[in-house]
Amino acid sequence: MKGLEKMTSVRLAEILTDRAVVPAEAVTDALYAQDQTGEPFVQVLIGGGHITEWDLAKLITEHFNLPFLLASNYQIGEAAKARLPKELLFRHTVVPLDVFDDAVCVAMPVMLPFEDIQRIQKECNCELFPYVGLITENKKLLGELWKDYPQWLEQEQKRREAEAQKKKQGPAKGGGGDWMSIFDAGDQATKDALKKKPAPPSTPPPAPAPTPSGEAKPGPDPKAKKPGT
Repeated sequence: MKGLEKMTSVRLAEILTDRAVVPAEAVTDALYAQDQTGEPFVQVLIGGGHITEWDLAKLITEHFNLPFLLASNYQIGEAAKARLPKELLFRHTVVPLDVFDDAVCVAMPVMLPFEDIQRIQKECNCELFPYVGLITENKKLLGELWKDYPQWLEQEQKRREAEAQKKKQGPAKGGGGDWMSIFDAGDQATKDALKKKPAPPSTPPPAPAPTPSGEAKPGPDPKAKKPGT
């Protein structure tokens, strides 16, 4: 399908910001959350209550000129279920609808970024024809088609939370990315080097000035009496 290459999270973020549908801060936070946890941009926005999935689906159908379909209204055959790996469907919250040779019709969870569509087509040697769907609808139907989906979804949520916590904590102290530790270590090394450096030798007293004859002029006799004593 033409025009799918424009369907990206960044492009959608620009549309939402330009139309002032979602606050710019929420859009930025959702993009950051997607990068940190792997949770899709649209699902972060909807889960955060910034926009309903219906409103977002309407915006995507209008802007990207895609059809809308509730997956539960379609009669899904066994051929469609078997065409794509269920782990792939679970990971992207995609519902397979029908198969026509190498063409596979699917219902997206509101939006599936083009890079994900391209990856699925390459891995499964097919061409996807996406419909705009709903996240809640897709999750419900995946649970009906595959009984192990709810368990997978729970484990995936725990994995994402653990990954987000790990990134939030940052690298371990003393690691290559801990700049403060690097500076502290360099400062301590400098102090240690100064402590170990030997003290310079004391300066010897100056030699007596030579007399005109070339002989050294004797210094004052410490035992001699001063005048007037």
